[in-house]
Formats: sequence, structure tokens, C-alpha cells
Amino acid sequence: MIETLGGIREISNVSKRDVFHSWVFSSLGSFILQTFGQEKRRLELRFRPECIYSKPAFGDGRPATGLLLKVVVQRRKSQPDYRAVSSVQIAGCVRRIFNFDSLCDFQQLPAFRMPASGKVECVYSDIVPKGVNTKSPLEKPTTIPFFLPPVCFSRTDSINSFVLREPKTQKISPIESTYRRRRQKYGIYHPFTLTEPVPETANAQAQHMLTSKIISPDDVEKVRAAFKARPIWTKNALVNINRLVINSQTLGLILPSVAFYYVNGPWRGTWVRYGYDPRKHFEARVYQLLDFRVRSIGSLHECIKIKRLSLTKINYRTAEPTAAVKEDEQNFINCTFDEDTIPPYRVIFYQYCDIHLKKIQEMLKKVPSPKSGTVCDERNGWLPYRFDDQCRNIMMEIVLNNIRRLREENPEVCSAMESVEEDDDEGDEGEVSGFEEDDEVETEGLLDSLDDVTD
Repeated sequence: MIETLGGIREISNVSKRDVFHSWVFSSLGSFILQTFGQEKRRLELRFRPECIYSKPAFGDGRPATGLLLKVVVQRRKSQPDYRAVSSVQIAGCVRRIFNFDSLCDFQQLPAFRMPASGKVECVYSDIVPKGVNTKSPLEKPTTIPFFLPPVCFSRTDSINSFVLREPKTQKISPIESTYRRRRQKYGIYHPFTLTEPVPETANAQAQHMLTSKIISPDDVEKVRAAFKARPIWTKNALVNINRLVINSQTLGLILPSVAFYYVNGPWRGTWVRYGYDPRKHFEARVYQLLDFRVRSIGSLHECIKIKRLSLTKINYRTAEPTAAVKEDEQNFINCTFDEDTIPPYRVIFYQYCDIHLKKIQEMLKKVPSPKSGTVCDERNGWLPYRFDDQCRNIMMEIVLNNIRRLREENPEVCSAMESVEEDDDEGDEGEVSGFEEDDEVETEGLLDSLDDVTD
């Protein structure tokens, strides 16, 4: 054992005091040294100490606290299984232990198949000289092959616990399964064109989702009845006007089975009943979408919230919901516009039929009927050019008047708003009044032109 470790001299080099007291080879393959070794010095163990090409196994020293015991065990030849401890004696104190837990490098033996005999023979004695060698290495016999093994074969002697596995493949569950890795609603999102036909029926998967997700038939019938009475809805108006107490996720599964969704055009952002083509029906003009944006005039618009801020649900620092409006207060609001409306958000979408203003409804009625063969416009639909701008001006005038009245009647509601100086107020009022007069003249001119066309 001492020879495999390099002898007493090599083992003593590991110790600072060059003293080797005792060694024991345990059953776990560890050398316990009763000495104070150098911290970073590794002990080499060569299984073939007589071969210079032997790759050593390295043992790392670690501090330990233990006792070296000398145990005498009696055995009997007649009874091979007999064991009896006759004496136990403490031989010393163990303060450092060397564990050979690293991998041993590959071994390459100087053995070759000789052409003369055809057998594999070890030529170590011919390659490595014994004693004093006075010959040149180039003068060796030609029958002896060259043997130049590398210094090491393995890149590292540490154990790698990484296990290679096959890449995971995403399993696509069948339609019959109710669990899906990716939520699918199978809705038809239809782009607006003048030639492509509208969808007539829903996808089979959308109909199947109603049964697989266990949707209440009463909820489905309520949505179908709403689309029979009115062929085009926005999701917000559908819930608020019909007073539907349906979960948003449930409604998202019902809508694809009843209607298709327009992604652009005059009816963008609306759900249209299957088979109904608004391009062929002049009365569909009242279902077109109007995007209304509250303009920044003075500080009047500051009492209207921004939607992306008002819909914040979670405070990421405290992990608590911080919605300004409770869930029971969010129902049945911001879907229609009338004389007393102040929009809940600065940007909101209305359908023309949900704008309950006498002036705008009269403008809708006075739009001339198109001649036979006339198609609607890709941007304005069945409405004339700049019709939406006139409606926005009328609505903005009403919103500003309602905000002023609110500030006069309830000054504490708007106390958080920034105060505007008198000079700025006069300038704002002049701009607003001039803006209102221009709107009235422009609106009256549009109404007169519509009267002339209808006459």
C-alpha cells in the first residue's frame, strides 16, 4: 500500500513536518493519515507503481476529527463465519483524511501486436531503459514501436451528475379533452373587405367548446336572443345593455359560436351575427363604431381617468388589489352616451345607435339612401365623409358642459385637480367658445346639406 502511494518519501512530502505516523486503508477506499498535511496538496495513488505510464488517482485532504483504532479479531479455520474481537486499542488521533472520490483517468498499456508472432506483447522493458542508458533513443530496434501517450485523457476528474435526456415535445391534446395547454376559443376574426363573403356558420370546435367547458344553456340563449334582436354588438354594450350577469371568460367562449369578429373597417371591434352582411344592409350604419377621445382643454379633462391606470388590479409591492372601482360597481356603465354623460375614460368606443343625442340621431336619419349597386366605403361605411368628426365635436361640447356643471355643483369632487389661473381660464373659454361656435355652424351646414340631398 505504501508503494502505491509513492513510498514513505512521497507520503512525507504531503506533511509539513515530514512525519508519517500511521496509515489505514478503510473499506470505503479512503486513506486516513494521522498527520497535518498541506491544504492544497493532493495524494497520488498509482495502481501500477512500477510503470511510469500509470495514471494516478488523486485524493483530496480534508480536516477530520477521529480516532485510529487497532482492533484484534480472532478467527477459526474450522468455522469460517466465526468472528470475535479480542482487543481494541487506540493507536492515535486522526486530524486529516484523504478521500479518493475522484474519477481515475484512462490507462494505456505499452502493449502491441507484434508482426512476427501475431500476439499482443508488452514492450515496457524495451521502451523504458533499466539502469544507466548510454544509447541514443534513435538507435532503438525498428521492431519496437513508438509509445507516446498523452499526459491525460480525461478533461476533468470530477463526477458530472448531469443526465442527458431527450427534448420534451409538447403534446397536443385532442378536441375531446377539456384540458388544453393553450387556451383556444376558435373564434373567426374576419378582416373587412368589399369582396370576401362573411362567415355563415361557426367552427365546429367553437360549438364543441360549449359542451366541453360546461356552459349553461341559459347563458347561451340569452346571447343568441340579443343577436336576434340586434345583429351587431360590442362586447361591452352586449353585457351592459342586456344586463347579462355572465363571467367574462364564459362570454368569451359563447361569442365565437354566435358571431364573428371584425378586426378592421367601419365595424371594427364588433361582433356580427353569422350570416349578416352589414355591407348589404344600409340600416347597419347605426351599428358602426365611433372612437371618442376626450380632448385636453384647460384642466377640465383631468377629472376623467385613463383606462390603463384605472384598470390596475394588483399592487406589485403589496400584492393587493388596488382597483379604483369595485367589481359590483363596474357593471352596466360606459356603454351609452346621452345629454348628461361624462365618459368614465378618456378613450371610449360607442356604436352610433348607443349615442342617445337628438342631433346625432337626426343626422343618421338624414343620411341619403344609396342607389342600387352602390357599395359602402372601406373606411366610412354607409356614412358620409367626416361624419364621425362632426359627431365627436357635438359629444365633446356636451362633455365639457357637463364637467363645468359638475365642478360648480360639487367643487369637492374636483378639489384634486390643478387650479387654472384667470388669464388661462379666459383664454380657454375663448378657445372653447370659438370651438363650439364653429362646431354649431359646421353641424348646421351638414344638416342643411343632408336636407337638400333628401329633398
